[in-house]
Amino acid sequence: MMSEEEKNVIHDYSAIDRISEEWSNREEEVSKEFKSRNRMRYAKGGVQKAYETLLILVGLGLFAILVAFAIRLVIYQPLG
Repeated sequence: MMSEEEKNVIHDYSAIDRISEEWSNREEEVSKEFKSRNRMRYAKGGVQKAYETLLILVGLGLFAILVAFAIRLVIYQPLG
């Protein structure tokens, strides 16, 4: 059986609960920071990829213009 002293003991876990809550808050802040950093990396990568795609399209456009000009010179009379 429990003695009188054991019945009067109060178990206070508020300190443990507070520490646990602080840990979870810190983990949440770290997670938000990592997500923010990852978004910045993806945004920079997206801008670079868009720039590369633009350069490729401009290059293909210039190539198509040169091919059209060459075909015109071969099939028709020279300009002028």
